[in-house]
Amino acid sequence: MSQAVQGLQKGGRKLPDIWTEYPEIVRDLLREAGFSCGVEPRILKGRDPDWTCIIDGQRIGGDIYIHQADTILGVSMGAAVFGLFGALIALLLVVLWQTWVIISLKRKARGS
Repeated sequence: MSQAVQGLQKGGRKLPDIWTEYPEIVRDLLREAGFSCGVEPRILKGRDPDWTCIIDGQRIGGDIYIHQADTILGVSMGAAVFGLFGALIALLLVVLWQTWVIISLKRKARGS
């Protein structure tokens, strides 16, 4: 194992994560540049090997992890936005209902 990889394992340098809308193209470009892709991660175990590329050079070495840019924790952005929008609508309905209850209670208190 090269000194560069050992330095990464000891926390001496940060590991690069690549966020892209085109992960297949990035992986192919890294392969063309001499990286080995589709391998088991050496530094952060549990990462998807299909999206892990490694390089061991004289001056640089380590793992690079490729991520789909339009996802959050593996959930598509569309689903995340839809969920947040639904939560906002639910919150708005609760606030409107509470306002209606308060107004109706005040009217009853004045009328008695």
